[in-house]
Amino acid sequence: MSFNPLFVHRFQAMTVPCEVQLYHSEKAADIAALIESNTLRLEQKFNFYDSHSWLNQQVNQRQSSSVVLDDESYAVFEVLKRLVDGTKGVFDPTVGTVKSMMASTPQLDKNAAYEGAKAFMGVDAWSLSDKTLSIPHAETQFDLGGVIKEFAVDQAVMIAEKFGVSSALVNFGGDIRALGTKPDGSPFNVAVLNPKNKHEPFFSLPLANAALTTSAHYERSFQFGDEESSHILSQRGTHPQVLSVSVLAPTTLEAGALSTALTLEPTLPVPEQVGVVFIDDQLAIHQDTEFVA
Repeated sequence: MSFNPLFVHRFQAMTVPCEVQLYHSEKAADIAALIESNTLRLEQKFNFYDSHSWLNQQVNQRQSSSVVLDDESYAVFEVLKRLVDGTKGVFDPTVGTVKSMMASTPQLDKNAAYEGAKAFMGVDAWSLSDKTLSIPHAETQFDLGGVIKEFAVDQAVMIAEKFGVSSALVNFGGDIRALGTKPDGSPFNVAVLNPKNKHEPFFSLPLANAALTTSAHYERSFQFGDEESSHILSQRGTHPQVLSVSVLAPTTLEAGALSTALTLEPTLPVPEQVGVVFIDDQLAIHQDTEFVA
């Protein structure tokens, strides 16, 4: 049976266009369908904005201070805890606390919202032991929107590997992971967009057996009672000299958490195996933080 050496599958999930490129697989169509189905399942399970999602039913609307996690959810929260600790709490999935507060009291100004939520957020607001998630305060709410898309990309690559694929590129709204290289052994070439013109490629990076995510705060926004903020939420806001941060890491989940955290605090230390590229407010490209005032 003959088949096209490159199979491309596109679909929409998690508010973004998703693309899966699979090379040299007779089962490519079935693998791509499975990836799409799994991505939509994850979207439904961890959707902060769906009151019927597992995240809201079991975690955010919990009836006690502890939640026993299934294997998949435990894997997500275990990585989250490591990333929260590694970024000294700059990356904070309990930002859902502020979002919930604003949903019930939309007239609150930004500082009042953060001051009201401060006691229920951050590194000490939750802990993980074995498969039990402990959350002392009922007000603490989790929004995993900053990581589940990335987790879905990593799972897509795992699904492809499971079916014997050795060359693939998965791109969910700019969260990208390469499985291996192109069939000829060369790396994939991945574009990073101009933060002032999202339709214009600004530079490109080679990608092989690694993930690339870019966090930028110029496109989406969050409304407080007194101001419109970046969708990357933090009381002090995103760093004024940083327009976007691209991170290369072994997994998309790690890359996504770090790129988000580095838009807030660009001088955070990063693991040795991680690469970082900043675009500053003058559209200059940097691979270190000497430009930060």
